[in-house]
Parts: sequence; structure tokens; C-alpha cells
Amino acid sequence: MYKAVGFLCILAGCAGWGHSLAGQERERVRHLRMLTQMLSQMRSEISYGKHTMPEICLLFAELNDGCYSECFERIYKGATEKGGTDFPKVWEEELGKCLEPLPLREDERRTMAELAKSLRFREEGGQAGRVGQAEAFFEGRYRQAEETLENRSKMIHSVSILAGLLLAILLL
Repeated sequence: MYKAVGFLCILAGCAGWGHSLAGQERERVRHLRMLTQMLSQMRSEISYGKHTMPEICLLFAELNDGCYSECFERIYKGATEKGGTDFPKVWEEELGKCLEPLPLREDERRTMAELAKSLRFREEGGQAGRVGQAEAFFEGRYRQAEETLENRSKMIHSVSILAGLLLAILLL
């Protein structure tokens, strides 16, 4: 009786762990899509709206929801309090804190956090071009992650259940 309960607990725990990992993959795809959309909007605001980066952060703080809204609001406040001179530093610190708990890869976090450092161009064409490069990077990552999501989820679920079975056989 106790062995059967132990077997089921081990199997359920491993299956739950696999489900959690598959959920993280879905969250990663969702965040990649959101970042791609934000960069597209940012590029449009720079090119056509002729807005500065702090103004764009204020727009994002008002339009977006979730952690990104709060993050862009903190960036806007931090940049305007210091007269806009330390905008890249404020951007990197605040966005780094915002992206840290998210299920993104390190190069994706770094690309987004270091974006403001590369926006030192005076003319909006250069800024929009650099934002466009970051947008293309995230678009590629999003497409790749979306295409492989279903197969990766199936694989994660299968491996977690098999690991649970193996653990249960070895321990019991």
C-alpha cells in the first residue's frame, strides 16, 4: 500500500515538474512576442512620431500592462529626474531588474537591457535602425521558439514522466 502511494507521489511530482517546465517555455514565447511588438512600436514612434526614448517609455507605461508598464514608468521617472543624461544607465538597471525573473535566455535579456547604449545617434533614422535590428533579433527568436514549442512541450512531458517512472522503480 505504502509503495503504491509512494510510486504515485513520485510520478505525480515528476509530471508536475515537467508541466511547470513546459509552462515556462510557453511564457518565454509570450514574452518574446511582447518584446517584439514593443520594439516594433518603439521603432514606429521614433521614425514617425519623432518621440524621444523617455517619451516612448511614458507611452509604454500608459499603454502596456503587467511588469513592463511599471518598468517603463520607473525608467521614465529615473530619466526625467536626472535630466535625461543617464538614460542608458537607468534603462539598463530597470529593464535588467524587470527581465531577470522572466524565462528568457541570457542573450535576449542582454540585448534588451543594452539597447539604450546603442541609441546614442542624434538622428532618428539611426535610432530606428538600431531598434529595428533588435526587433529582427527578437522576431527570429520568437518564430523559432513558437515553431518548436509544441515538440519541446511534448518532449519535456515525456521525459519528466519517464524520469518519474525510473525514480519510482529505483527507489521502491
